[in-house]
Amino acid sequence: MSNKQVLTVSDSVKWVGILDADIRTFDIVMETEFGTTYNSYVIDADYPAIIETAKEKFWDVYEAKIRAAIDPSRIKFIVVNHTEPDHSGSVRKLLAIAPDAVVVGSGNAIRYLKDQIGDDFPNMVVKDGDVINLGNKKLSVIGAPNLHWPDSIYTYLQEEKILFTCDSFGAHFCHPEMFDDKVGNYDEAFKYYFDVILKPFSKFFLKAIEKIELLEIKTICTGHGPILSTNWKRCVDLSKKYSLEYLEKPEKNRIFVGYVSAYGYTKELAEKIVEGINSVDGLVVDLCDIEKMDAGTLSEKLENSNAFLLGSPTINQNMLPQMYTCFALMSPLREKGKLASAFGSYGWSGEAEKFLVSNIENLKLDYFGSACFVKFRPQPKDFPLFIEFGKSFALKFKEKNSSASCS
Repeated sequence: MSNKQVLTVSDSVKWVGILDADIRTFDIVMETEFGTTYNSYVIDADYPAIIETAKEKFWDVYEAKIRAAIDPSRIKFIVVNHTEPDHSGSVRKLLAIAPDAVVVGSGNAIRYLKDQIGDDFPNMVVKDGDVINLGNKKLSVIGAPNLHWPDSIYTYLQEEKILFTCDSFGAHFCHPEMFDDKVGNYDEAFKYYFDVILKPFSKFFLKAIEKIELLEIKTICTGHGPILSTNWKRCVDLSKKYSLEYLEKPEKNRIFVGYVSAYGYTKELAEKIVEGINSVDGLVVDLCDIEKMDAGTLSEKLENSNAFLLGSPTINQNMLPQMYTCFALMSPLREKGKLASAFGSYGWSGEAEKFLVSNIENLKLDYFGSACFVKFRPQPKDFPLFIEFGKSFALKFKEKNSSASCS
């Protein structure tokens, strides 16, 4: 199938999405070895609607596909289930060829989209339980916040039992046939997509799944990857299973000690701090030099940890770039309230401490209250201080965990 082809999903729904087989990284940190798709759907009703759009860079192809499916001047609703630019990037240009269209989304979605477009536009704010009247058809709104942005909703075409789920149940997987019963096995891509995109939001995912389990569903139209016309229930069940497994992890005692060390001084400091942590029973320490660690591995380590000690020397009056990557991979929703602190060595001014602590506080982590920094190389006479810092951090973490378990 070429990128020009329009696919029929049902009597009134057509897929006008984009195949992106060549993309190899998504959102910078996610590998896409199987490519991806940007799924967009036209509902031909009395008052036609488009569900989602596509990346703006594909506008010329996308516009041609829309025109092949429907006269764009007839479009009355542009439903934005989520405003990340791979879903909403073409809204501005679509409004230009659909002058009577109203953009529909959650309150957050409309606010985010105004910031992205830079101008106002006709809009309709919807919430869970609302119904969008398409004349001879009705589109129900299902609240699905934080999957994986606060703006997310699902929409359900009542008459044809088609559920549009945006990022949920999707995969970065590009196959010209598009339908799940024709693309072969893509379990690897499905699981990887869940792990990177949706797993941190498992508690929200389970709430959304609980809502859709009450619906009669024929097809799930995802935002990325295959259209689930045959095996949609398996994908829902797998997502539920993966979410429960993530939330039921028994280990809550893991401290991540990650560092970058230019001359080995920050490494020496880390080892002494860990010595102190290890003097407290019942804790697991993950000591890592993250200098050359790939983003996927680092993200998994952060996700599996319950406290953080992050170390960097001061180079050029700054912390090292790997630490910026580390913070970028942290989820404020997932990491909020976890105990954290910083350490490192410096030569003259020591700005790394300020940057590390600032990022810890901005992510709403629970800052330990003090950090551990040394000028140039850690000296043996000061080792007891570094060990004591690690021990104090560990005791505070253990106390915090104990309080959480009793609450």
